[in-house]
Amino acid sequence: MAALPAAVNIITTDGAAGRQGMTATAVCSVSDEPASLLVCINRSARIHDMLRDNGRFCVNVLAAGQDGVSGAFSTRGLSIDERLARAGSVIMLEDGQPALAEAQVALGCRVVQVIEAGTHSIFIGAVEQVVSGQGVGALAYYGRAYHHLGGAAPMADACA
Repeated sequence: MAALPAAVNIITTDGAAGRQGMTATAVCSVSDEPASLLVCINRSARIHDMLRDNGRFCVNVLAAGQDGVSGAFSTRGLSIDERLARAGSVIMLEDGQPALAEAQVALGCRVVQVIEAGTHSIFIGAVEQVVSGQGVGALAYYGRAYHHLGGAAPMADACA
């Protein structure tokens, strides 16, 4: 999988089942109409059951230079509060999901389907809110290293 370049994302969830976040590269758009995307989560990950039970999540697409944020959300032993503190400013989406203000974009989603595949579950989410962050460019992971891409201006805020 090291030969497969991917955007670096932070997946967050909050609700009755708890608050959690993790770094993920297995994120992909599914459909434009209706707007939806998928996130693949290992069933042994702490966030897995919380995300399923909360029924909501946020995909924070990291901006160029946010390597440290990715590292914080993939470091075992850090609490979600410590991870969020290392991410900088956090805003709350309309549905209560934490979003990273310095990300390239935050996509608030409602879980519409869960498919089990191997060791993972594929969570398909309907995109219900899109918030542009303060970040510029994109953070990618390829060849076991981070790469900074582009420098396009952030998009305007929009709701799906």
